[in-house]
Amino acid sequence: MANVTHKRKGADMIDNEPEPHAHDPRYLTPLQWTALKRSIIRGIHVERGRMLRSVAIAVVAALRHGWRCLRERQQARDQLRSMSDYELRDIGVTRAGIDAVIRHGNDDATQDAPQRSHQNRRAMMSKAYWIVRVSVRDESRYPEYLAAAKPAFDKFGARFIVRGGAFETMEGVARDRNVVVEFADRTTATACYRSPEYETARSIRQKYAEADFIIIDGA
Repeated sequence: MANVTHKRKGADMIDNEPEPHAHDPRYLTPLQWTALKRSIIRGIHVERGRMLRSVAIAVVAALRHGWRCLRERQQARDQLRSMSDYELRDIGVTRAGIDAVIRHGNDDATQDAPQRSHQNRRAMMSKAYWIVRVSVRDESRYPEYLAAAKPAFDKFGARFIVRGGAFETMEGVARDRNVVVEFADRTTATACYRSPEYETARSIRQKYAEADFIIIDGA
């Protein structure tokens, strides 16, 4: 009896040992091959489903973004169309330019117009100008004033918009020469006028010319 039991245990030990070719595809049974193929196919289907879901999510997000951008561009176009010609001029856009942008589908002008409008209006509101109308009494000595005023103009960043150009009087009484000088703001324009540099030049100008002189903010 003991011998039988011992033999049975030995047989069990042999049965529990893994077969040497259990994981080698060359030695799979037909049923094992079928199960392996089904497992591979199921994995492929799962991965394909994940990829399709990812693609679908990306497409939906892109469509939503495109629709939102289209709506924003249309709102910008409507805003520009509702502006007056004067307001369009302030932001550097013409009505013909808006029509061309819409026809050709180039939305750069409409996208950037609100920001340019804000920046340009701020810049224009901050500017100030000298408007000077001059009648020169001594043409030969008047250049002395121009030379004396140059240091003040350089110091305060003056920029000449009009400097004695040809003109035509439509109404009222004109003088010989018209000058418009641009400054960063009224404080700078006033400081230039009252500066020691320009005080010297002003005294020379008053010797050789008469002038109407104002400092004014930009529109």
